[in-house]
Amino acid sequence: MSRVLGWLVAAAVAVAGVVLLREELMTVEVPQPEGSYTDVVVAASIVREDPAVREEMIRGLVSACRLLVNADVVEDSFRSVDDRVFAFRLRPGLDEFDRRELRGCLSDLRVQHLLVEVRRLETVVPGDRAASGP
Repeated sequence: MSRVLGWLVAAAVAVAGVVLLREELMTVEVPQPEGSYTDVVVAASIVREDPAVREEMIRGLVSACRLLVNADVVEDSFRSVDDRVFAFRLRPGLDEFDRRELRGCLSDLRVQHLLVEVRRLETVVPGDRAASGP
């Protein structure tokens, strides 16, 4: 009898865990309004590479990550803000899930010897002031 009760408790805990994590586990695509965009600012550190290739490495990473969120880098928006800080704009704007996905992709070590810190990730929707990322 105690064995059955143990299995029932374990099953109840598992079901409760899935219900509580459901929002985090679900992928929901939310269409963004026309004219929305997302501004991104990142800081990049490189190890064992020539600093002259930092921008090229960041562009490569951004190119790969933007495919995950189905957005395009706005033409001529990629720019160097500071010695190791870069900014760019994506269109259409990203919903909360896509912002988290982009942040994770940019922070991941996909490009060897490149470490990126996302400093700003903000989606702007026409008519709204701004919907900041997490």
